Parts: sequence; structure tokens; C-alpha cells
Amino acid sequence: MISVAEELIDRITAAIHYLRVGKAVGPIDLPEDLPDNEIRQLITYVNRFLLEFAAFSEPLAQMAHGELNTWMVASRMTVVQSLKTLHSNLRHLTWKTQQVAAGDLEQKVDFMGDFSAAFNSMTQQLKDSREQLLKLNEQLEARNRFIRETFGRYTSDNIVEVLLDMPEGLKLGGEKREVTILMTDLRGFTALVERLQPTAVVALLNHYLSAMIEIIQQHGGTIDEIIGDAILVLFGAPVQVPDAARRAACCALQMQQAMQEVNEHNALRGWPEISMGIGLHTGEAVVGNLGSIKRSKYGVVGRTVNLTARIESYTIGGQVLVSPSLMEAAGPGLILGEEIKVRAKGMREPLHCRELLGHEDYPELGVEVKEEQFVTLAAPVLCYFVKLDGKHLEEQRHPASLTGLARGQALLLSASRLAPHTNIILYLAGKAGQEEPPELYAKVTRIVAEPENCCVLRFTSVSPGMQLQLDRLMDM
Repeated sequence: MISVAEELIDRITAAIHYLRVGKAVGPIDLPEDLPDNEIRQLITYVNRFLLEFAAFSEPLAQMAHGELNTWMVASRMTVVQSLKTLHSNLRHLTWKTQQVAAGDLEQKVDFMGDFSAAFNSMTQQLKDSREQLLKLNEQLEARNRFIRETFGRYTSDNIVEVLLDMPEGLKLGGEKREVTILMTDLRGFTALVERLQPTAVVALLNHYLSAMIEIIQQHGGTIDEIIGDAILVLFGAPVQVPDAARRAACCALQMQQAMQEVNEHNALRGWPEISMGIGLHTGEAVVGNLGSIKRSKYGVVGRTVNLTARIESYTIGGQVLVSPSLMEAAGPGLILGEEIKVRAKGMREPLHCRELLGHEDYPELGVEVKEEQFVTLAAPVLCYFVKLDGKHLEEQRHPASLTGLARGQALLLSASRLAPHTNIILYLAGKAGQEEPPELYAKVTRIVAEPENCCVLRFTSVSPGMQLQLDRLMDM
């Protein structure tokens, strides 16, 4: 039979076990006849502790689950005061942490010893990191703003988004890469400007440019320059694309098609008909941010640009002329017409360019080539011409005569032989005492075998007075 002492010791052991696992138990009953010995003293001490522990066992359990806002412990225990202080500090620290999470990085704490130093160091690091992020964000915004301002008005929105999402697509320092360049110019626009009111010139030009820019952006081109009536467009920069040459070719064809609608708009307002020549070339060029700190732009420089300008100068109104390198880069599908030999400064051999008439994959973009039927004049009409070398006008007058006329074209018989693609200004011979006769700008397109020194002219700009004379000649 178990003695009373052994049973009491078992109860004490069980109580201590429950305390160890965090469970509150009631006090141990003391037998009335238990003598005042070590066991009675031990049970008395344990019962006192069990009563003290019961007061804060529940709050401790709540703290273990993160409930810091409850505290129901008797204040008579010494440990309770420490727990109260800890509870208050934890609540204060919780509030401080919430303020930091809300973005207030000025928070500091001055309690809990080394923990305060660690907390304050953390907030300082967060503050420094936020300042660095703000600076980086400002730099990113400045970069994005630059890209949008630089390219937003010159290229399509999707290219701008690519630049913003892919910074390596834009190297502002400049780089050499293969690009395709498209260059346009209106034939005889300088002479046309002199005959129109300034408001009409600007309105005509803006409508033409609006139509062309929309097409360029549809095909992913980047407008590098608009100089008066001339447009310089890049394909393959600033964002590289594998089909830059094909895009440029299709773009040029669609631009020529759009000229019909442009001229219909002009006719309704009494403005003259205009025509455009386009040159295309593919080659290496330096592209990048050109200029100074105060003024800069994304541009292109190099021999490829100059050669494209030279190719464009050989075109007539309504024509697209492409270089051999573009034909190779564009791949199969191009529909090509007449070969035109382009001679450029510094080139020993001429460049064998071809007229672009369409693309097999895009039949709707075909350029219609009309064979004009010349009206043979009853008698040759005397005239003279001067040659144009670029923008320079030669002084020598060359006598000649018109033998046939068609819409926008003429057969010219001259005493001196004219090479194909020569630009001239033609004047009909006037009577003595007559004011300076009206002028006509033209380009030699081809040489006629018979008679000798006879060539076909394509008009690039015709003054109203000259047009009246030509109309009368065709009606005779």
C-alpha cells in the first residue's frame, strides 16, 4: 500500500509536469493530519506558485498566438511587472513597425537595448534604400520621357513601348549597324511654292506629310528628318528588325499609292497636283544620339545616307527606285522594272538600281505603269533649256524643239545629246519684247533611238502659264 507521503510526492510531480507543458492545475490538498515537515512545506510552496501561475497562464497562451493587447495578470507577482513592461514595449514596437510599413522611415526606438540599435539601423537602411530608389525612379522617368519626346512623334507607339521595355534597343552613344533608309522628295516643289500663297503652301504640305507619316508609322519606320517637302526615314533603327528592307519597300509602294488621294484633296481646293520620288538603300550607317547637351536628336550619318539621297535624285514623280543591296536584303517577292544606272561621287562603277513596281506577297500595293501615247505635233515647237546640276543652274542655253506631247511628258529634239536622268528647265521660245516665258522643270527618262538626240522628258513641275501653252499645242 502506497504511503501518504509517496502519494503527495506523486501529486507534486504531476503538478510540476503540467506547469512545464504550460497547463494550469489547482492546488494540492493537504491532509489535516500531515505533520509540519518538509513535504508540507514543499506542498505549501507549490500551491502558492500554482495560484500565482493560474493568474497569467491564459494571457501567456494568448501571447503565444500573437494577442498582445490582452493582459489579465495579478500585479502582486514580481515576474508580472517584467511581463507588463515587455508587453508595453511589444505593443509600442508593433505600432512603430506599422508606421515603418506605412512608409514612415523616420521612426526610432530607445528601449530594449541592442534590439533598439538593430531596429534603428534597419529603418536607416530602409530610408537610404528608398532615397536611392527614388533617384533611380527619377532617372528612369527622365529616360522614358526622353524616349517618348524623341520618338513619340516620329515612329509608331509600339516601337516606343519596345524602347521603354527594352533599354538595350537604344544606345544613345551611337553604334554602327545595317539599316534601310527611305528618302522622299516632291518633284518641282520649290517652283510650286513660288506660285502659291504661303498659307496654301503650308496647308498643302501638312496634308501631304500627314498622309505619308501615317503610312510610315504603320510599317514601323522611324522619321529621322523632315526638311521642307523631303522625308528621311529609318528602318532597323533604333529597334532592330529582321525584315527592315521588306518593310521599307512595302512602305514606299503604299506611299506612292496614297498620292492619288492626296492629289484628289488638292484638286478640290484648287491646289496643283504634286508627285513624289522615293529612293531606297540598305547599308551600314552610324546611328545614335547626335548633337550636344543642350540640343540633340536621334539620327543617322554615313555614306549610306548620301547614297540614298543620290538614288532618290534619279527618280521621277511616282517612282520608287531601289539599290542592289536593298533587293538582296528584302529577299524574294519584289516586282522590279527598268534598270537605272546611278552614278555617285566616289564610285568608280555605277550602281545598277531598279524601279520597284510591287511585291508578290502584297498585290494590292502594285504601282500601275501607264504607257503614255504621244501626240505628234503638227510642227516642231522651238524652245531652249538649261541644265540643272543638283541645285545649281548652268548658264548656257541649249536650243531644242518639242516634237510630241503626252500627259506629263514630251519628246525633245536637241542639238546636244542629253544623258538619261539629266534635270533641265525648259522654256518655250517667246516673241520679241515678250516677258520672260513660263518655265517647265523636267527630267530626261530615256533616249529614243530615232531620230538622233531625241529624248523623252518627264515633267517634274509645270507653271500654270506653261500648262496653258502645252494644252493649246495638244489641241492643235
